[in-house]
Amino acid sequence: MIWHDVSDPRQPELDELAATYSLHPLHIEDCRQTGRRAKVEAGDGYLFVSLKLLSLEAEDRLAVSDLALFVGKDFVITVHSGPAPLLEPLLGMRNELRSDEVLYRVLDAVAESYLALAEKLEDAVEALESQVMDLPRPDVLEHIGRLRSTILHFRRVVNVTRHIAFQARHVPNTIVTPNLSPFLRDTHDDLAVILDLIAGERDRLATILDVYLSTVANRTTEAIRTLTLLSTVALPALVVTSLFGMNIEYPSWTRSPAMFTGVFVLTVAITLFLLWYLKRNDYLPGGTTAEERRPDRARGHPRK
Repeated sequence: MIWHDVSDPRQPELDELAATYSLHPLHIEDCRQTGRRAKVEAGDGYLFVSLKLLSLEAEDRLAVSDLALFVGKDFVITVHSGPAPLLEPLLGMRNELRSDEVLYRVLDAVAESYLALAEKLEDAVEALESQVMDLPRPDVLEHIGRLRSTILHFRRVVNVTRHIAFQARHVPNTIVTPNLSPFLRDTHDDLAVILDLIAGERDRLATILDVYLSTVANRTTEAIRTLTLLSTVALPALVVTSLFGMNIEYPSWTRSPAMFTGVFVLTVAITLFLLWYLKRNDYLPGGTTAEERRPDRARGHPRK
């Protein structure tokens, strides 16, 4: 089995291999296109497989690169842009493998890389969950949206790759031997497990979003409540100062030296009464008097 590894699809080497092995021009064109769809197609004496290689970059963004394989009876051609660490262990075993075994091992290595990526996303979701539970900041919502987009993209790629593993077993060809079918089925099952993990993380992320929105709503409600209480407590002083601050003629008794003291004491008394009333009805933050007034009901005893 001859294995040709092309690290730059724009090089003339790919055209020479296409002429040597009678590769279809559309498949060569696919190799040179970026952002192509992952798929498997049967050619004239070979299988053309297009896969997606994924990695996680900063800010939980997916980096996507393409890997194409031409798998014939006695040859394998891999086409990729730049280095492909996933292929390096297999290239050292090229003399020990059949062409269909190379296809299986590449699919299996891709599935393992997806599993490692799923675990990294799981860690990212857990870290985000801790942030929401502790103190949700405004940038958390942006992080949730970015991570959700990454998970959805990852899910689409894994779903297509699982379909490729299924088709590799069922597409009519003479390249994949029957004894390799159980191994391809195992890879198909591994990809199905990864899809279940992704679905679980997507549900967790939806729950985190609900918790974040609820926390923000509760904090907004608490702030409005605090401001309302402050306005209520300050109301007596505002009313009194407004009443005695009008530009009108007041009765003579209002000019008494003791008037200021009386008005001040009255304002303080009304303010203290409001504070007592609010605390008695458990309107103040951290109030417990409402529970103290209902000890029998709290313990489950009937009121006498």
